Amino acid sequence: MENNKPKLKKADIKKLIEVLINELDKLNDSTSFAFDSDLYWNITDEELYNPYKDPIELTMGSLVEDWEFLQNVLDGKREMIDYDLTKLASLLRFLGKSMIITKAQKNISNP
Repeated sequence: MENNKPKLKKADIKKLIEVLINELDKLNDSTSFAFDSDLYWNITDEELYNPYKDPIELTMGSLVEDWEFLQNVLDGKREMIDYDLTKLASLLRFLGKSMIITKAQKNISNP
């Protein structure tokens, strides 16, 4: 049986991040995003990637704590680790829900 699972290429990931950065650059430099929510449901990896079984072990995550955790990387207090991608993903998911790209595109087309 042929393996049809796509592979993530480093170049593609970099390109997507660059596209996101370009969209963020369209925003005003003073633009910031307030957390209108903080807590979110967190599901273990084993349950998250098993769609054939309902998740049982739910925990809470905190956008504020994720941001504070990542601040240590920005402040140079520690190097980035793999787990930081999970924290960043939570923040990106929140920003996606906030529709920041759509709002930026509207501001450009309707000055």
